[in-house]
Parts: sequence; structure tokens; C-alpha cells
Amino acid sequence: MARVLVIGAGLSGLSVAMEASVRGHHVVVLEKRPTIGGRASSESRDGFPIGYGPHFLLKKGPLHQLVRKVSKVKPSVLPLRPHRLEMVGQGMVQPRKPMMDAVQFRRAAKVYDRDHPSVRCSEHFASWGLEDEARSRAFLNSRLLVLKEGWSGLVGRLAVTLDEVGIPIETGANVVKVEKHKAHLADGRHVETDVIILACGYGQAKKLVPDLPEVSFVTASTIDVALDAVPLGDRHGILDTQRSMAIFDMKQIHPGIAPSGALLSAVHFGEGKGEDRLAALSKFMDERAPGWKSHILHERKQKNVKIAPIGERVACGFVRKNGILLTGAWVESEHILSDGAVEASRTTAEHISKMPLQQ
Repeated sequence: MARVLVIGAGLSGLSVAMEASVRGHHVVVLEKRPTIGGRASSESRDGFPIGYGPHFLLKKGPLHQLVRKVSKVKPSVLPLRPHRLEMVGQGMVQPRKPMMDAVQFRRAAKVYDRDHPSVRCSEHFASWGLEDEARSRAFLNSRLLVLKEGWSGLVGRLAVTLDEVGIPIETGANVVKVEKHKAHLADGRHVETDVIILACGYGQAKKLVPDLPEVSFVTASTIDVALDAVPLGDRHGILDTQRSMAIFDMKQIHPGIAPSGALLSAVHFGEGKGEDRLAALSKFMDERAPGWKSHILHERKQKNVKIAPIGERVACGFVRKNGILLTGAWVESEHILSDGAVEASRTTAEHISKMPLQQ
């Protein structure tokens, strides 16, 4: 059994803590923020879970399997429906009429014909420009899911599980330096351990371990708003592939996610300055969700959010010789996004037994 210190209590940190505990290790989690969850957190305002952009759960993916494994109560999920998603200038992702268009969609989805506009659209938005075929096929076949409780509820399920098995999570604990078998906190404390796992996101990990390779990310700007109106009607979303912008109504996808009105989660990803992306996204919402600004109950904007690594990712054991392991969506795995974070955490937990213990 090893003493394991996990730095970061986002989705990656909670996942690796659970996986390490299952393997019999003694685990402690430190989080510098006052709350856990990282980008997966949201804030409930009058029953509306206001988050940081749209999140979709891949049916039977690593994260979905993990949630089902730790949940005493089955999570309520409903799928994103392609026949209720509108492509700007193209019509619905899955057309119902005329019949020939509906037939052509079914054929294109079955053989994954990238020349079909719906397949191109699914590649773009299912994985935010990374063109991941597994998630794209899931998008076309109604296997991308929305949780009724939102992603903060998902984090809550993991946190409850960790509490039940006795894993302590300390918030407000800012780690400023790591070395072999020891972490130094901003308040002057030092924590001795056998293995340190950096689950704090690439930016913070790079500060603690400057030798990490450079990783590029898809960057986005987001607008999340609770409204007392329904500007998209019964549509699940409106997608503009050419400009990499989308608006989703999370309440239309899962009516139980909010008490009334609409919960719009809009995203604009790609190159450029955050303020320019945010301004363009707001204009897009003016065009496609007319009058939304007159019905705002609650609002949250983010200029720059790193949503996915581009190209090569870092091996979980890159700094293994220093007693440090890595996890997160930016760490090597067979999956991407949240599923990549969970899969990387599983691999990282398996590596703990191979690490030298403190003498």
C-alpha cells in the first residue's frame, strides 16, 4: 500500500482518488479552490444549474460507466436528438422530410460518409473540432447524453463515494512546489507522501513541473444563461459549422434540468482573442435566439476555456522518476474530453504499484 497525494479535486482528481483507493492505497486529495469540481462544477441559481459551457456524456463511455458504478440511484439522462438540432444554412441534422433526405441521412450515418453535411457537423461539434469518430457516431445516433442533475451532480456522486470510503478532501490547499515524496503548500505546510498525482490541469501542472512538454489546446468562449422564455422553441440546439458556434437549450434536451423557461449553453471555439470570440458568440445568439437578452434570469460568461488538447498528449509517467504521476484529459489515453480524463485516471492508478516508496 502506498501513500498517495492527489493534487486537484476536479473530475480527474476525484476519479484517480477513487481508482487508487479501490487498489488499496491510502489517498488524500488537496484542492486549491474553495469548492471541488473544477470545470465540471456549476452553480444552482433558482433551480438552474449555470455551468461553464455545454457538457455531453458519451453513453457507455468511461465516465458514464464510472457514474453508474458509484451511483446508488440510477442517474437520469436523456439524449441529444439529431432531428431537433438545426444546422445553419442546411436544415436539421437528421431531416424527417422530404423522405429522400431522411433516407440519405440514414445511409450517410451508417457508412459514416464525411461528404454528408450532417456527418461533417457531427464531427465538428461532438468533440469540439477534434473529429473524434466515436463521439461523432454517438452524436448521429442519439448516444450523447445530458444529466438531469448537471455535471455538478455527477461530481457530487463521486465526492459522496470518496467520503464513504474515508478519503479526505481538503479545499483551500494551494500546492506551490513538489519534489520527490513531498509537496509544499502556500501556507507553509509540507506533506510527505510516497506518490504525488498531479490532477490539477495542465497549466498548474506545468508550473509545478516546468519540464512538461508543451501541449496545445482547443480554446473556447462560453455563455450560459437561464431565461424566462424559450427562444429556440422545441429545438435542442442551433449549430454553425463554418463559424464553430453553437447554442444548446439544455432544458429542451432534458426537461428535468431546470424548473421552467430555457437554459441556454452557447460555445464558440477556435483561434482568436477571447473577447472577440465572446462578442461574436453574443451576436450569434442575437441572430438565432432573438430577444434572449430581455429574458435573462442568470448569466455566466467565460472568455477563455481550454476544452481539449490538440495533438500529442503527455504520458502519465513522464516524471515518474521524481515520484510524480499525471492525470487529466491532456494525459495519454484512448479517449478524449471527460472520458479521456477518467480513462487516464484509471491508467495512472494502475501505475502507483510500480512506483518506488519512500524509505
